[in-house]
Amino acid sequence: MLWLPDVLSSGLLFIVSIPFCLLVSHFFAGFKKASIAFLLGLLLVVTAANTQKQQQISQNDYRTVDAFITDLPLVSPQKVSFTIKTRHSNQRFLISHYRGYQNSTPPKQLPNYQPGDYYRFELSLKPPHGTANGTGFDRERWLFRHGIDGVGSIRHAQAIEPYKISLSQAINSKINHWRYQISQLLDNNITNTRTNALLHALSIGDKSRLESGDYNLLHISGTAHLIAISGLHIGMVAAIGAALGWLVFALFPQQRLPRPLIQVMMGLTLAFIYAGLAGFSVSTQRALIMLAVYGWFKWRRRSAYAWDVWSISLLLVLLIDPLNILDAGFWLSFWAVAVLILAFQGRPAKSSQLIDFIKIQWLLLIGMMPLSLLQFGSLKIWAPLVNLMVIPIMTFLYIPVLLLTLLVAGLSGHIPDFLVSYLSFISELFWRFLDHFSHLDKVAWGWPVNGFWSFALLTLAAVILLLPKAVPQRYWALLLIAIALWPATKHLSAGQFRAEFFDVGQGTSVLISTQNHHLLYDVGARFPSGFNIADAVVLPMLQQLRINQLDVVILSHDDNDHAGAYPYLAQGINIEQVLSTDGQHKHCIVGQQWQWDNVNFEVLSPYNLYPNFKNDSSCVLKVSTPTTSLLLTGDIEQAVEYRLTQHHTKDIGADILLIPHHGSNTSSTPEFVATVNPKIAINSSGAYNQFKHPTEQVKAVYDDLNIPMVDTQNSGRITLTTSHDSTDKFQIERFRHQNPRFWRR
Repeated sequence: MLWLPDVLSSGLLFIVSIPFCLLVSHFFAGFKKASIAFLLGLLLVVTAANTQKQQQISQNDYRTVDAFITDLPLVSPQKVSFTIKTRHSNQRFLISHYRGYQNSTPPKQLPNYQPGDYYRFELSLKPPHGTANGTGFDRERWLFRHGIDGVGSIRHAQAIEPYKISLSQAINSKINHWRYQISQLLDNNITNTRTNALLHALSIGDKSRLESGDYNLLHISGTAHLIAISGLHIGMVAAIGAALGWLVFALFPQQRLPRPLIQVMMGLTLAFIYAGLAGFSVSTQRALIMLAVYGWFKWRRRSAYAWDVWSISLLLVLLIDPLNILDAGFWLSFWAVAVLILAFQGRPAKSSQLIDFIKIQWLLLIGMMPLSLLQFGSLKIWAPLVNLMVIPIMTFLYIPVLLLTLLVAGLSGHIPDFLVSYLSFISELFWRFLDHFSHLDKVAWGWPVNGFWSFALLTLAAVILLLPKAVPQRYWALLLIAIALWPATKHLSAGQFRAEFFDVGQGTSVLISTQNHHLLYDVGARFPSGFNIADAVVLPMLQQLRINQLDVVILSHDDNDHAGAYPYLAQGINIEQVLSTDGQHKHCIVGQQWQWDNVNFEVLSPYNLYPNFKNDSSCVLKVSTPTTSLLLTGDIEQAVEYRLTQHHTKDIGADILLIPHHGSNTSSTPEFVATVNPKIAINSSGAYNQFKHPTEQVKAVYDDLNIPMVDTQNSGRITLTTSHDSTDKFQIERFRHQNPRFWRR
């Protein structure tokens, strides 16, 4: 399911598998049950994937729907976002109501959206979509996995009378309304922003209030798992419930309800309530299932063999929802438990619990290495030390008091001042402690996994290193790690360059690499929410390409979609020189030229920086070798195109053209395009963008001149590599076409 290119392929695989399994069952009777199980599992996967694919909308749409709010609205200064379930089509949409900040225009007053409210929405909808670069957050996969059938914005909302919904939807609505009330209580009683954000994350699973700096700090320190309500927290709450069950039995012993049953009942009850507070997120569902399986063994007084609990839990999680495999958390959680079972099962308990706790942190570092490098591209070797100090704070000082606070707040509708003061003090202690590790990201072991065989070797190395000490020569496994992480990047020769046109939505970011140098042309946008293209796309891509320094960054002009994310880029990587047209860095103007590794770079526009003509002041860069050339144009419009056509007729000729201004009608005049005369035109634009770039008029210009157009919005990241062979000047790779997945457009 992770590698199949589309739903049709999965259906064909199922059809082809039937005769194959019949043959296997006929000749090998012992595999009959396994063959039947395989077919049933495959059928379940195909059905789940196809059902979700059919539900998703396939084009932009304006529609009016009756729907109810299914989850906790996420409130920010710019918008309110939530999911809705429609009345008739039963589709699930992720929608936002924007406040409408426009210079001095006062923000729009929005309805007080609450979970379970019923509205008639006028919506502007788009199919689920996201960028595709091969690294960073895969939004399309996330939307597919969470059953989102469309994304969009609210044009108008009107409250309506409730209508009949299913029992499960009604229960879910009540739970989310309960979470909303707790959120309001926290807002009314906790004024400190960081404390409030931490309490929201650990009480109701709402991490949207964490500022981007604090969120990054959690990832840098290796403690992000502590603020995601998951197995650790659910297990802690279940342990408290089991302890209360032991106490109840000690005070009121009886034969009808044995102690193990009381402990299981109270542990699961508290865990279920806490999972409900978190909105029954996917991670809490997994934890509840594992606890229920373990509790069943305990209640039946059967030996709860660790691998039995693990495998039965895994089976139930996938039976309930096969799409769980699209969650990184699914793999991380079951992998982590498997590491601990492998490391501790069957070994005599010679050490104290404190020693075991310390060992667990380092064993998890080794065991989780393959997935950490695959998922995050880095290994934080200090994470065990940080967790050794932070987990006890959360386990003994924070979570129990937080649960008490929630109980008191639920009963009285108020949080006592002494509990507010205590939680604020511990929260500040937590953040102050993590602040000391904010610089450690500079020394993270960043080493991307090169492919399946690299991942397999890393996994084998981790398993060998986790074996008992009695196994001789275990540390030879370190050689497997070195082999797995050996660089696989194709090195360029002198006179060659590679251009990576990153898929950054409606914006631009292009990486030019020669044999020994790297130049980044534009960085993409940043948004008021704190999300920015540098952290989401550019820096992860540079890490994957093993680039730790940029020789030159060119900011073509000052528009947000080109230069907005630069401050975040500068924080994440060393930059030797910056050229721009905003007057804040070295000027990017006509006449500048240099050569790297027999590749020439030349600035063709603007002539000067003052006055600044915004788009028409874009820095135009030509990159050329004796056989191939590339013209990067920023957002220049017709006036500059005319000037370049008249005064730089020979200079602007190029084999590859980055289409000006994302394919706007204000650019790409036939005269300019004909003068450049490219063999291929590359456009950088966002899927379903509001400007409808590239426009039909611009497409017609390139079609009339028989110039093929490739666009990031339907190709994802575009990689272009030049060649020394004059008969084959360059090769082009399109990420979406070479890495199709059924959740992608």
